[in-house]
Amino acid sequence: MDATRRLLAALLMITASCAGPSVTPDTAPRPAVRPYVISNEELQDPILRSMDTERAIRYLRPTFFRTTGPQSFSNATAGTLQISLDYGPLQPTSQLASFPTLGLASLYEIRYLDVNDATNRFGLNANGGPVIVLLSNKQ
Repeated sequence: MDATRRLLAALLMITASCAGPSVTPDTAPRPAVRPYVISNEELQDPILRSMDTERAIRYLRPTFFRTTGPQSFSNATAGTLQISLDYGPLQPTSQLASFPTLGLASLYEIRYLDVNDATNRFGLNANGGPVIVLLSNKQ
């Protein structure tokens, strides 16, 4: 009887180890999250369909909008966050609200450039502040 119990326990352990992990919607693999990039896979989230681009970015990466404020008393726009579409001219972040949710479908990814990267890429136009770059599928 004792041998039968041991055999049954061993068979149960072998069966359980061969079954592998079960995948449910809660445990399904999710795209890797990179702190300074919002990938195309993340932009496909159905939750974002009801949001404009600004709200979608705030939902996915609220840290993109954290700034330390103006870096100069003489220039009120110094150090402020700006956006760029496909590394084009810099625009105020208020332009994000004009990109409809359907505009997310035309985006390949969204990148956050810190102050140093923004200055290297855009020079003095960056005003010493970070830049959110929207990259379209057209590139």
